[in-house]
This record gives sequence, C-alpha cells and structure tokens, in this order.
Amino acid sequence: MDAGIVAMPVWRDPLVVALPARHPLLAFKEVPLEEVASYPLVLCDPQVCEGCSRQRERLLRTVDAPPTVAEYVKTHSLMLALVAAGYGVGFSSAAHLAGCHQADVVVRPLADETASLTTYLLRPEGEIMEPLRQFIDRVERVGRPQGTDQRPM
Repeated sequence: MDAGIVAMPVWRDPLVVALPARHPLLAFKEVPLEEVASYPLVLCDPQVCEGCSRQRERLLRTVDAPPTVAEYVKTHSLMLALVAAGYGVGFSSAAHLAGCHQADVVVRPLADETASLTTYLLRPEGEIMEPLRQFIDRVERVGRPQGTDQRPM
C-alpha cells in the first residue's frame, strides 16, 4: 500500500497594504479589508505572483463591493513606485515588501489576522529519516518569528 503525503505548515506570511504617505488609511494601525477595497488597488500580476494572487482574490471576494484595480504590475518595486505616485493602494505579503524600500510609502498590516500566506512542507507519511528531520528543524527555525522559542505553527 502506498504511503500518503503529510502537509506540515512551517510558516505564515501576513498580507499587508502599501499606502502612500499622508493617505487616509494611515489613520488605522491595522487596516480593515473593507477600507482597502474602497480605494483603487495596484496589484502584482496574477501570473507573476500566483499564490499571493489567489489568496488576495479569496479575501477580496469577502468584501461587498468589487474592488477597482488601477494597475497590475510585474514587480513589487513598480507597485511601490505607483503607490508612492498616488495611483492606488498596494496589496502584497510582508515578506515580499520587506526587501523593497520606497520613499513616501508606508506598509501596514491588515486587520484580519487570517489574511496570510501559509507555506507547507510536504513529505511522505511514515518515519522521518535524519537528513529530512534536520531540514524540517532548519525550516522551522527560519520560519519562527524572531524572539520566540516556539514552533511557528
């Protein structure tokens, strides 16, 4: 009989919004999704950021009014440039935006704590051999929030 596959969540990456400096949504420390959807959005192209796009679309379907997309872009740098220029509000994950810096753009978390991308490690069911155990330990250390000693999930 074939063994199954075990899916282990190893880290979460929260979804965030990128806002132009002096934007009205900066009044929120954590921005409600309904408020984000009321502004034009600058989004990464679904073919470039497929996983993030699927999660974003799932979230945006929960909002009553369909959002207006001002522009789809191929890179996060271009998204931030358009946000800084006032074309709209950016929507991405914290990890994607951590390496991008743009003057006049502020990144804020969404108020919905479930708005995140989860990365899973898939492995065969059954005994875990030592090299795989070491790899899993490393992945969990990398995914663990800084300053904690707990597993990420």
